[in-house]
Amino acid sequence: MEKLRGLFSNLINRPELIFLIYGFVFGVLFMFLTPPFKVPDEHAHFHRAIETANGVFYNRVPPKMSEYDKIVQNMPEYKWRVVEYTHKFHQVSGYSSVMYLSSALGVKVGGIFKNAYLMFYLSRFFNLLMWLVLIYLAIKITPVFKWQFLLFALLPMSVYEGMSVSADSFVNSFAFLFFAYMFKLIFEKKQKLSGAEISLYTVFSILASLLKGCFIYPAFLLLLIKDKRKYIISGLVILLSVIIGGLWASHNYVMIGPNADVALQKEILQTAPVSVLMKIFKTIVLSSFYWAKGAIGILGWLDIRFPLSIYTITLIIYSMSFLLIPAEYKVRKSYRILSLGLIFMFLIIICTALFCTWNPVNNPKIGGFQGRYLISVFPLFFMSFGQNVGAFVNYGRVKAFYLIYVFVVLTYTCTILEDVYHFS
Repeated sequence: MEKLRGLFSNLINRPELIFLIYGFVFGVLFMFLTPPFKVPDEHAHFHRAIETANGVFYNRVPPKMSEYDKIVQNMPEYKWRVVEYTHKFHQVSGYSSVMYLSSALGVKVGGIFKNAYLMFYLSRFFNLLMWLVLIYLAIKITPVFKWQFLLFALLPMSVYEGMSVSADSFVNSFAFLFFAYMFKLIFEKKQKLSGAEISLYTVFSILASLLKGCFIYPAFLLLLIKDKRKYIISGLVILLSVIIGGLWASHNYVMIGPNADVALQKEILQTAPVSVLMKIFKTIVLSSFYWAKGAIGILGWLDIRFPLSIYTITLIIYSMSFLLIPAEYKVRKSYRILSLGLIFMFLIIICTALFCTWNPVNNPKIGGFQGRYLISVFPLFFMSFGQNVGAFVNYGRVKAFYLIYVFVVLTYTCTILEDVYHFS
């Protein structure tokens, strides 16, 4: 019994290891319980992974059918969804290949055996491995909110996207790692950044600029460190990142909604920005609980939902984690203000982009924003709502409760996927 207690005590103090165990086990289960192309937009993401495997890193001219394309034509699910994309642009054509390197490796390895299903599931598996490694590193290096990183990374929707071919697998895990690195710089209270730290910050920021939506939000957190050069460093790096991300977006394909009038909606944005801003705030207020449900888990093609009680209980229990497992270091008021500001910046930028490119002009609120998009900015919520303690306290029983709850919810998710896809 003492040995078991000792083993549990060692494990409870290694949240990064717990994440690897839970993430791998449930990631693999989700991967095989979910049929091909049953993750949002997974058909298009698989097609982009094939393009990346073919060396098509920049999509200005639609690529011709390749040997990989010919192999996957044997998948009836693929024919039904994406055969029409083979010779023209598709909805993620403008996405950077940075997000598809691991899934493209799966395409290449599976392509050796000329088996379409092997290509697809290896793409999922390599994405899962990348997701596991990046979030493991995030939990390992962050000096604060380790348990929040663990818990929120193991929400059903996070694991569901983590094991998929979707670019969101890389985006979410890279975002966690970038935020963790920024937390490390902030809470280690460095007086002066080293050349290596500045270089890594620059590389992270440039990579982030090539992700969905030019994901540079973590870069702003450099403003919270003590280095007197922070304004110059962050300003130059953020400017460089925005230029690179902007050049990529402006010279590449952008998905336009079938009922959107881009020219008219840009004109409205320029002539009546206050009305657009009010519509955005209205959208945030009316959609907040739906977004919370989406972040927890709306699976399949947004057609598999948990009972309302699961969403409500999970939202309460996860929110309580900030009180029950306080931050390891003091979170200053300035940290919270900047983090909340970045959350609103994220929401406003995404909603504005959707207003211009996706929504009909007369929509009473802005549609197209899904709760799963919030996963990438979860660490900003940690900083905004995390509670202060003077020193780290090991709340063993509380952590054990959370591990049990996560296990129950993920196991329940497996039973739902089994019922929907294998007994329906």
